[in-house]
Amino acid sequence: MQVRRATALGFLAAAMACDVDDDPRTADELDEVSLRDTEANGFRLNGFRLNGFRLNGFRLNGFRLNGDAGSGSYIDLEMFQLAQGWTVAQAWLEGSELRVTTTNGMNLVGTQLVGAVLHFGLVEGAPKKRKVKVSGATQQSPGSELWLYNLEIKDDVGAWQPLCVDRQGLPVQAIMVGAVWDPATGSQVTGTSDLVTLACVDAAIGKCAEWGYYPWAVPEYHQACTRMVRADYCGDGVSHTIDGVAIHVLDEIGIEEVDPNAVYTIEAEWGPEGATCLNPESTRLTGASVVCELAACGESFASGGLIQTGVFGL
Repeated sequence: MQVRRATALGFLAAAMACDVDDDPRTADELDEVSLRDTEANGFRLNGFRLNGFRLNGFRLNGFRLNGDAGSGSYIDLEMFQLAQGWTVAQAWLEGSELRVTTTNGMNLVGTQLVGAVLHFGLVEGAPKKRKVKVSGATQQSPGSELWLYNLEIKDDVGAWQPLCVDRQGLPVQAIMVGAVWDPATGSQVTGTSDLVTLACVDAAIGKCAEWGYYPWAVPEYHQACTRMVRADYCGDGVSHTIDGVAIHVLDEIGIEEVDPNAVYTIEAEWGPEGATCLNPESTRLTGASVVCELAACGESFASGGLIQTGVFGL
C-alpha cells in the first residue's frame, strides 16, 4: 500500500467544473495542497476537493467531444481546433487518451494533439466564450495507459492561464475521464457515458486515477477511492478531512499494497457509496461528526469494502 494524502474530489466535467470558494465544505470548489513529492510507498496524501481548477467566476458544467446542441445542463463544445489546421471528424477517449480522426483521414493521438484548442460557449446571465488549449501531453510512465495533459484556459480577450493549479497557484496536470460527477453528492452521474471530465490531478477524481484506480478499468474502485480520499464517510458529499493528511491505503487487487514498515491504525473501509465500516476513534480529524451509523471495522475487508485506510500517530 502507499501512504497517501487525501484531497477533495476534482472535476472539470466534461464536466469541467469549479469555481473556487472559501468554504471547505464545498467539494468541487476548493484547491488542495500539492504534496505528491512527499508520498512514499504505502502512504498517500488526502484532501477534500472533488476537482481542483480555478475558473475565476464561471463554471463549465460538461461537454461532449463531438458536440450536441441538446446537451441540457452540460455545455456544448462549439469547435475543436487542431494546430495542424485540419477539421475534426470525430473525437473520443480511449481510456484517458484523447484521440481524433480528421475529415482528411488522419488519426491524431497523444502528443500529436498538443496545440489543439477546444472552444466552448457558456450562458451565465449573458453568453460567454471560453477556450481550453492542450499545451502538453505525457504518459504517466512509458507504456502506461494513463495520459496527463497540461491545459490552459482563456476567454476571447484574456491571456492563457493554467486550468489546474494547486493551492500555491502552481500549474498541475489534468486527466481526461469519460464520466461526470455530481459536485454536491460526489456521486458519478449515470447516463452520461459520452461526457468528459477534465480532472485535475491534485483533487480526488484525478488523484484516484493517478494512483492506479482507473475509472475506465475499475470504476467501482475509482468511485470508492474518491470517497476515501475526501473522508466522505456517509457517501453524501461531505468531507471530513483537510488537505495534506497522510493516510495508509490498501486494497485486495494489488494496486495499493501494505507497507511492512508502516505503523498505523485502521480508520475505515470504503465502497462506492462511502465507508462500509468506520472506527470512530481513528478518524483523520479528531472528533469528526459523522451523521450516518457505521459498524466498527473488524477483520480486514470483512465489511465488503474495496479499499482500506489507516491513520498515523494515534
